[in-house]
Amino acid sequence: MAMIAEKAGVARTTVSVILNGRYRERGISEKTAQRVRSLAEAMSFVPSETARSLSRRRSGMIGVILPGFNSAWGESIITGIRSRLHKMQTHVPLIAAAHDDDDWEEREIKLLIERGVEAIVCCATVRAENHRRIVERGVPFVFVGHRAKGIPDASYAAWDGTRVAAAATRHLIGKGRRRIAFLGSAATNPAGSEQYQGHRQALMEAKRELRPEWRIDVPRNSDDGGMMRAVFSAAERPDALISDSWQQALHAIEELDARGLSVPEDVSLLALGDAPICRHGRIQLSAVVEPAEQIGGMAAEIALKLIADPSRRPIQQLVADYSIIDRATT
Repeated sequence: MAMIAEKAGVARTTVSVILNGRYRERGISEKTAQRVRSLAEAMSFVPSETARSLSRRRSGMIGVILPGFNSAWGESIITGIRSRLHKMQTHVPLIAAAHDDDDWEEREIKLLIERGVEAIVCCATVRAENHRRIVERGVPFVFVGHRAKGIPDASYAAWDGTRVAAAATRHLIGKGRRRIAFLGSAATNPAGSEQYQGHRQALMEAKRELRPEWRIDVPRNSDDGGMMRAVFSAAERPDALISDSWQQALHAIEELDARGLSVPEDVSLLALGDAPICRHGRIQLSAVVEPAEQIGGMAAEIALKLIADPSRRPIQQLVADYSIIDRATT
């Protein structure tokens, strides 16, 4: 800035005021401002965000922790967060991956806090004690995608899993399917538990059979087909299957094929969640599409509101939007 000031023939403080966009309120002419901006561009001047952060005692960063970076869902969430922050011309995201590992996630949270993030947006796999530690440090915390089990007072922007799964079940019932099973991690994953409740509710409303053994619980992102084999080897087996993720649905296709069952002739298959691979010509997996980009943007907006007013009550928003795409598996 001293070099720019010397070339422009103005004081260094004048350069600072112009580059920070406050020159009009200081009575500096547009001509002078344009001369300084042109010199700054010609000299490839980039303001130090670290110095700005120190002067205003704010980092201007929001920490984002997702399970990983290799999913279409995560990419859409990040796109939504970045778009909303860009639109607001405010904070930038500092993104980390937890890799579905609780200890790794805890380390990433500590690192983000040490780097001075003003809020954390996290997928709802975080342990309750981690959330409490963050709140105790005074850092606003927002769950994204799904609500967290055992943390009822947390802020979140979440997909309404109960409503979505109920709609998916009614969709299959409308196609004439009578014995519908649920595949997922309902026993261990809060999102899967919500979705199973919606599935159960829709079956009861339609007076369809609900068998406990047709809730096929497998660990998250696991390809363990033991329960699948038991259910679909029985004399009376389901004629449709709802999966709480497209990953589980792909494992299910392999298992059904190994049992000699055709999709969708013998078993219709519908996934809660979509990805580019689901549209592949040889897969064509039917799916309920989550508005992940919208949810990411909403999470960023909630984080900004909590930063502006740390004393406000938790902000909780459910997104009920969805679309069902029938492909080859239904």
